[in-house]
Amino acid sequence: MTGGKWKYAWGIIGWALAVAFILSGAGCSKSGDSGKVYEMGNAAVVGPLSYTVQATEWRDSLDGENGQRVPTNRFLLVTLAVTNKSAGEVNIPLLTLVDSRGKEYAELDKGDGVPQWLGLLRSVAPSHVDSGNLLFDVPPGGYKLRISGGGDIEHESTALVNLPFNVDVAPAKPPAPMAVPPEK
Repeated sequence: MTGGKWKYAWGIIGWALAVAFILSGAGCSKSGDSGKVYEMGNAAVVGPLSYTVQATEWRDSLDGENGQRVPTNRFLLVTLAVTNKSAGEVNIPLLTLVDSRGKEYAELDKGDGVPQWLGLLRSVAPSHVDSGNLLFDVPPGGYKLRISGGGDIEHESTALVNLPFNVDVAPAKPPAPMAVPPEK
């Protein structure tokens, strides 16, 4: 190859590497992530939506119309209320959980057996509150719920809500009364 051809080849390689670098970084960051972490029970405002995570509940199975649903890991129900603070209707997107290592878990899109399931296609009217349960299939542990302002992908804003790990334990039964031996 002559000098001009090498220069041309290196130019194409450099351009291809630059495009690959830009594309690989595009899926790794949440450009609209505010970095803000809210605590469960507190109102978490993102864009026109205000989320309040009210409770979490772990389940080993769900009883649905088609029988018992068994998770791959465990079911986590997240009870929340979403308030629309804007003048127009806003769609509530599907949400994700993030574990301590940064792995994300998508909300399940089938609510069979979920009490007060928030639904798959959901929107909230201006100045209204919509509440219900989200469903995830995740290994037991603490998570952060990534909430979204419901905007378009290009201008989306997100934040996190801390969901501490707690296991619901059934109350202990009182001990049975001891038999008193008869007096002699």
